[in-house]
Amino acid sequence: MKAFTAHQPYAYAIVAGLKGYETRPRRTSIRGRVAVHAGLRDITGNEVKICETYIPQGTILAMGAVVGTVEIVDCVPVEEVAEGLTPKERALGDYSPGRWAWVLKNPVMFRMPAYARGKQGWWNWEGGDKT
Repeated sequence: MKAFTAHQPYAYAIVAGLKGYETRPRRTSIRGRVAVHAGLRDITGNEVKICETYIPQGTILAMGAVVGTVEIVDCVPVEEVAEGLTPKERALGDYSPGRWAWVLKNPVMFRMPAYARGKQGWWNWEGGDKT
């Protein structure tokens, strides 16, 4: 299964259904169900504020693990979606002009994270479905 790595709290927000777009500097042609890996980087600055505002208090944010899956159904320039964003969605992405919004649907959060070493860009996760 194809996988991508996102920092926390964004990985959690994707699989919890809080984030309908993943914004990246590059477009993707990948469609369908992919694994969402939470990187090892500690949360700082604005990410702490996001946790306090949008993540349920007491939530444990796994790091260095595949935390769930999501379907990518489209990829569009951020300019196509930027006007209709809620404050929450805007806080959970970088909608600077020139970036891409991967359109996400049908998130699934794993009951237990599947610890794995992530990589930059797309990579293959051999862990299978851990729902």
